Amino acid sequence: MAQGLARFWNEWGIQVLVLFSFTLQVMLLAFAETRRRKSSAPLRLLLWLMYQLADSTAIYTLGHLSVASSKAQDQHLVAFWAPFLLVHLGGPGTITAYALEDNRLWLRHLLTLSVQILGAAFVIYKYIVRRRTLLLLAAILVFVVGVLRYGERTWALCHWKKLRWPNPRQDDQDKSFGDEELLLGAHSLFHVCKIRFVDATERMSEFDQTCTRWYGGKDLSGLLEMELSLMYDILYTKAAVVHTWYGYTILVVSPLATSAALLLFHYSSDKHGKSKVNVGITYTLLSGTLALETISVARAIGSTWACALMYCCGWERLLGAVTYLRRRIGAASKRRWSGSMGQYNLLHLCTRDRTELGGRLAAKLGLRSWWNKVHYSGTIAISTTYLKDRMLPVFSYVHPKARGIHALNGMGIFKNSAQYIHSTLSDFAFDDSILFWHIATDVYLSESKVEHEEKLVAAVQVLSNYMMFLMIAQPEMLTAPIQQGQYVDTFNDLDRMWDRHCSANQNQGPLVEKWWSMLKKLFQSDKPNASRMRQRKELATKFLTVDADTIHEEGYNGPAFFHGRGIASWLLATDSDSTLEVIFRVWLEMLCYAAHHCSRDSHARQLNNGGEFLTVVWLLSHWQNRA
Repeated sequence: MAQGLARFWNEWGIQVLVLFSFTLQVMLLAFAETRRRKSSAPLRLLLWLMYQLADSTAIYTLGHLSVASSKAQDQHLVAFWAPFLLVHLGGPGTITAYALEDNRLWLRHLLTLSVQILGAAFVIYKYIVRRRTLLLLAAILVFVVGVLRYGERTWALCHWKKLRWPNPRQDDQDKSFGDEELLLGAHSLFHVCKIRFVDATERMSEFDQTCTRWYGGKDLSGLLEMELSLMYDILYTKAAVVHTWYGYTILVVSPLATSAALLLFHYSSDKHGKSKVNVGITYTLLSGTLALETISVARAIGSTWACALMYCCGWERLLGAVTYLRRRIGAASKRRWSGSMGQYNLLHLCTRDRTELGGRLAAKLGLRSWWNKVHYSGTIAISTTYLKDRMLPVFSYVHPKARGIHALNGMGIFKNSAQYIHSTLSDFAFDDSILFWHIATDVYLSESKVEHEEKLVAAVQVLSNYMMFLMIAQPEMLTAPIQQGQYVDTFNDLDRMWDRHCSANQNQGPLVEKWWSMLKKLFQSDKPNASRMRQRKELATKFLTVDADTIHEEGYNGPAFFHGRGIASWLLATDSDSTLEVIFRVWLEMLCYAAHHCSRDSHARQLNNGGEFLTVVWLLSHWQNRA
C-alpha cells in the first residue's frame, strides 16, 4: 500500500500539485468576497486555509519542477507549467492580504517574488529554451503575465497608503441618492477614511465642503458605510493598483497574452506524442487562466472604482450602461455594513442551563471561558433606519471623551447623587464602568415601573449588550489594557446567587426531554436577546433585594456587585420618563469613547470580517463633532 502511494506520487505528484494550485485560485476568487460581510467561523477558517495553501503550494511545486524528473518526452511540457505558478502566486484581485499585518510584509513578498521569478526562468531555460519552438513563445508570454500579476500583488501590499483619486465634478448636488450615488459620494470623500485610518494629511476645509455637498441631510450613515467598504478594498484587495494606469495595462495585456499562448500551444508540435493527461492539464491551465483573466477584466470594468473614474472623466454613456448592470445585480447594496451587532449579556449567561452538555464538556477541558464567550454570545440585526432614528441625532451633542459624564450633567436628574454616579464612570477603569452599568441597566429594565418607549428600551438593551460583547469577545477594540478579573469575580458571584436562590425548578421534567434538550443545545448558540427573560428578571430581583447578612455570609463583595447594585438603586429611586433617555445617552457616550480610543489598526482589522459597528460610530461621531 505504502509503496503504491509512493509510486503514484513520484509519477503524478507534480500534476496533482499544479491542479490543486489552480483549484485554490478558483476557490479564492469565489469565496474571498465573503469577508466583506459577516461570515461564519467555518467559512473564515476555510478561506484562511486556502490563502495559506495557495502560496505554499505554488512555491513548493515550482521548486520541485526545477529538480523533479518526468518522462523524458514530457519534461518540456511539464516545465511549461512553471510560469502558471507565478500567475497563481499573483493571486486573484479579490484578496491580496488576509490580515492587516500582511500589508506590512511587502518586503518579504518582494524577496519571494524575486526568487520565484528566477526559479521559473531557470525551469524555462533548462527544459524549453533550447527547443526554439512555439512552446517557447507561449512560455514567455505566460511568464510575462506571471511577473506582472505577482508584481501587481506586491505593489498593492506596498502602496495601499498612497492611492490618489481625481477630484470629483461639482455638479449633481440635487440629484436623487440611491446606493450607486452614495458610492460615488464615498469616492469623493475617500480622504475621510485615509485621514482616520492612515493619518493622511488632507485639508479639512475641503473635507467639510465635500461632505456637506454629498451629505446635505441625506444618508450620512450609508455614505460612511460605503467609505468603509472602499477602505476594505484598499487594505485587502488589489484595488489600489488595479485602478491605476499600470493596473489597467495589466488588465489589457494579461488576457491577450494568455489567448496568444493558448493559440501557440494549440498549433505547437510539442504536444504530439505526449501524455494525454499532461496535454489535458496544460489545456486546463491555459483555458482556466484565460477564464480567470476574463473574469478579472469584467470585475474591474464593472467595479465602483471604474464607475468613479468614468464619472470624473465625464464618460456619461459608459457610466450609465455599467451602472444599469450594477443596479440589476444589486452590487452597491452588498457594500453596506453588515448591519449586525454582537451581543453578550451577563445575567443571561448566569441563568444558563447547568446540565447543558457542551458547557460541562468545556469545563472538563478547561475551556469554560472560551465556551461561554462563543456559545452565549450572538448578534442582532440593526437596520440603517434604526441607526439613524435612535442614534444619529444624539451624536451632535454627545462628548466622545467624557465616558458618559456629560450625558448625566446634561440631563441633570441625578443632582443629589451626582458625585457617586459620576465616580462610577470616571474613577474606575473603562471596562469596570462598562460592567457596573451593564448590570445596573439590566436590573433597571427588569424592575422599572415606568412605561418607556419600546424602541428606546430596545436601543438601551442592545447598546449595553454590545459594549459587554466588545469587552468579552473583542477586548482589543477597547482602551487597553482590559483586565477581566473583575468580570470573572462578578460572574462567579451572580452564578452562585442563581444556583443558591433562584434555580430550584429549572431542570425538572422527563429524563428523555432533558437529554433531547441537551443534544439540541450542543449544536445551537444560546443568544442573549430573546431567551430566558423570566429567569433574568428573577435574578435581577434577587440581586437588587438580597440583604446585607446574605451578602456578607456568601461573600458577594466584589466592586461590580456593590456598584452595580448602587447604580441600579439610584436609577430606580429617581425613575421617571427621562431616566431611560439618560441611560441611553450614557451608553452612547461610552460607545463614542470606545470608538475614539480604539486604535486605527483594530478598526482596520474588523473590516476583514464584515466590519464592526464601533467603526461606523467612529466615523459618524467624527463627522458630527465637526458639523
